[in-house]
Amino acid sequence: MSDHLSLPIRLPDDDADRFDRLATLTQQIATHVLEDHWTPTHLDRIADSSHQAWKYFDEHDPFEELDLYLPSRFRRCILQKVGETLRSHADRRDAFQSIQSVLPDHKIRRIYRRHIKDQLWDDGDYLSSGYVDILIDQLNSYYDQHGRYPDTYLEMQDCPEYDNGVLPFSADDGPTSGQAINYQYDASSETLTIRLKTPDTHSPETRGDWSWTKYERDGYKAFHDLLAHGDLSAPEFQPARRKTGDTYYELSFPVEVEQTGTSDDTDCILALDAGMRKDMTAVVVTDDDEQLSTPQFIRFTDRERMRRLHRERTRLNDRLAALRRDDRSHTDEFAHVQSEYERVNSKIRHKREQLTHDVANQVLALALAYDVDAIVHEDLRSLSPPRNESTLSWELSSWARRDIIENIEYRADCAGLTVERVFPQGTSRSCPRCGSTGHTCKSPDHHHEHWWGGHFRCDNARCGFEGDRDYIGALNVARVFFSDTDELDHGFTSSYNGDSEIVLARRSAGTRLTFGSGIVAYKPEQTTATTGGGSAVIAPAVAVSETKTTGSDGRGPVVHQCTRFLRCTTENY
Repeated sequence: MSDHLSLPIRLPDDDADRFDRLATLTQQIATHVLEDHWTPTHLDRIADSSHQAWKYFDEHDPFEELDLYLPSRFRRCILQKVGETLRSHADRRDAFQSIQSVLPDHKIRRIYRRHIKDQLWDDGDYLSSGYVDILIDQLNSYYDQHGRYPDTYLEMQDCPEYDNGVLPFSADDGPTSGQAINYQYDASSETLTIRLKTPDTHSPETRGDWSWTKYERDGYKAFHDLLAHGDLSAPEFQPARRKTGDTYYELSFPVEVEQTGTSDDTDCILALDAGMRKDMTAVVVTDDDEQLSTPQFIRFTDRERMRRLHRERTRLNDRLAALRRDDRSHTDEFAHVQSEYERVNSKIRHKREQLTHDVANQVLALALAYDVDAIVHEDLRSLSPPRNESTLSWELSSWARRDIIENIEYRADCAGLTVERVFPQGTSRSCPRCGSTGHTCKSPDHHHEHWWGGHFRCDNARCGFEGDRDYIGALNVARVFFSDTDELDHGFTSSYNGDSEIVLARRSAGTRLTFGSGIVAYKPEQTTATTGGGSAVIAPAVAVSETKTTGSDGRGPVVHQCTRFLRCTTENY
């Protein structure tokens, strides 16, 4: 089997004007074609087609009204872009139609989100489109404005307008004979030669208004390392922005790489538990009830920024609703507030992508570091939201968990690891050592039960085990997996603590953050995996040596700086 990984190659700033014309023309023409095909009939038909998206269209009809000269392969690339958009919305429309029967007669609240998602489970598989949360937000906005839910998807969803000039070249004729782009990589000199056709004007009228330009790019080490394991595929032309707001342009080249074969034997796993205060808790467990790693707590460090953006979005949405009620949706004030809402929403979307990718990278790094056979997580349907948590926490518990798992599955496929799921109940309230029921409390310093507390205590007086709630959940995920049932097997317990004394932290492990220094980088012949970078961090639940406990950083002895994980077996914890 093979998969595609991609890295961007930056195009020279000297020809920024040419690239700007290509991006602007792409954006305008693609929007025009999409508007012409924004009908229920086209959504039905393209959803039923299985070939490349551009082959759904007549190659000439969509462009007849345009008084422009457009090269044939450029037109195909435009049709590929539009076709992918239509297929995406066809999936969303199917999801909308599936949940119409379970929509309440009032605005969708948290409990109804769960009902809606249960409606979309099919034989235990997740909805592949991943549009449920987006749909619910759209439905709530429509309800705020109209006091009811729409009868059809297109009643709620206006025809999209492209806000950038991204252009996929997958509809062209290949690397050497492409008529819109061609390229060749010289492995000996590590040089990528590119010929790209761009318009000379914003309104090209003849063939002579398009020109080929040749570029030689050296790329960078990560790009060359990736090419050592695979072949280039058709790139995508895309604008990007610097932090200053200036635009530059890239070609994102997918590289087809062979996936590492997976093992049929699963003797060692990385068990995961998704929490609210920590994005993921991970622990390595074997099939003979031995724990090979200390628990690792992974958390996104920019959640407070997300909370501020969420509050700002809610405030702007309330203003928009008030202006609609006052029949002022046509005013300049409404347009300004709408623009601000879109800006904030875009920032939230980027933060979401950053969270899911960074956390997934850290999980994969741990899996490679301990050379596990599989990554095992709890089925998302067995999760329930905490009481008295904010709306943002509920969002994080739903979309983030699903997207993190999808990113883990993608990375694990490339590394030759399987990803399994179990559907247990009560993983955070069953003692992994003796199997007895326990209770949760606020912290190690508290003993009274608190339903959503972060600390677990076993109720068996002869056992008395206690530990972080999410750590308990991860251990019990492993117990369920190795028991070959969908229930906790009380005959399987973990020797996680051995004969050593358990050292308890005096505060929630979720606040002990550790920063790394690089991206995840792994090759099959290497014995190390480097973690860090981005915005997700790993906090090992161990105390540092006495020589490090007197540091002046104020973080205390429970913080362990960790930037590189070796493949090793540690003492039982």
